[in-house]
Amino acid sequence: MSLSFAFGMISQLLLPFQNIFMYILTGKSLLERIIANRKLLFPLRVYQIKNSINFTSTKNLNHEIEQTKIDKKKSLIHDQLYIVIHKLELYQKLIKQIDNIRNIRVTSTEIEHLELFEKIWSRLVIQSNNDQQQMNMITKSWTKIGFQGPNPLTDFRGMGLLGLQSIEYLSRDRTTCLTYVNIPSPNDYSFAIAVINVVSWLVNLLEINPSIENNSHPLLTHFSVHPCNLDEFFRLFSLVFNEWHQFWIDQKANIMQFEQLSKIFRAQMFIECQQWRPIQQGFSKQI
Repeated sequence: MSLSFAFGMISQLLLPFQNIFMYILTGKSLLERIIANRKLLFPLRVYQIKNSINFTSTKNLNHEIEQTKIDKKKSLIHDQLYIVIHKLELYQKLIKQIDNIRNIRVTSTEIEHLELFEKIWSRLVIQSNNDQQQMNMITKSWTKIGFQGPNPLTDFRGMGLLGLQSIEYLSRDRTTCLTYVNIPSPNDYSFAIAVINVVSWLVNLLEINPSIENNSHPLLTHFSVHPCNLDEFFRLFSLVFNEWHQFWIDQKANIMQFEQLSKIFRAQMFIECQQWRPIQQGFSKQI
């Protein structure tokens, strides 16, 4: 057993006694003390309240919501605590929404899926006005944008429909997206596969492991400031993917280095999440 682990266990055992002592000393509960601390940045306040109620993506927040209604007479704790609990509730819903989307299998029979493929085909596969090739679900043309083989359906296993939506989202800015697609060999990174990987990195940062104290929801810092919805998730994804692209280009890398560089980039993403502010453009330059 490591010294840090033992220290953490002792701290956890002593925490209830510490809270009792502080309540006797100040007359305020832990939540009231967090709310009363005006020096706390809002993202840090959200995190401290999250930890104080043992928040996870599956925790029922009804008790906390009802408690804030009961505490209306304490206007300070009621108003500010309700804001934070509501933000946690929205974050919870976002995790579940994204989880549901990525568990949807991409098929060639769903109209919604085919429409997304059509948009990707017309924006990225067809790159010349002289190219009038009709979309086909089984064709080597898909490999032009980074799918592994002629059938793109086989590449979405990990992220499902979320992976397909992510490619389509980036393709809306066709000019920028084609710079991702058309990197000359041997320095290309297989665009479509890279998209599926990058969005999986973001999904993993929504909730890592509820048993990890303080760091189990790295992206909560970002979403405590920005809206907790799918539009903001994709906006953040677009920012992170562009950072990945710039990092890759700066490294003058080839596809054999993808795994090695992805570990370095993901580590920097995690560091960025711990800055008590939203993820910012240019963070890859810190690597």
